[in-house]
Amino acid sequence: GVQNGVIHPSDIDAVLEFNNKALILIEVKRRNNIIPTGQRLMLERIVDRWELGVVLKVEHDFYDVDSDIPLSKCFVTLYYEKSEWKPCNIPVVAFLNQLGNKWNT
Repeated sequence: GVQNGVIHPSDIDAVLEFNNKALILIEVKRRNNIIPTGQRLMLERIVDRWELGVVLKVEHDFYDVDSDIPLSKCFVTLYYEKSEWKPCNIPVVAFLNQLGNKWNT
């Protein structure tokens, strides 16, 4: 009820923050679905304000609307870091562990 034309609220599916130094935003989509432009811009603008920040686009193939999506069984297919989107195909937990090692968090 607060949308106005094409403008409407957005969300972030998961947020991880470490000691006010590193930020990870996660957007979860069914396989091959895109992040809408407005949501993508919001995620990019938030992460761009952090010295260590990344947006992960996580994709899944789960279709049970009554169950939570098990992120540990999903894959990061795109990530945004330092003003650039990069493709990949890495399990979520492995990607997070790589970031933790890279950022020493």
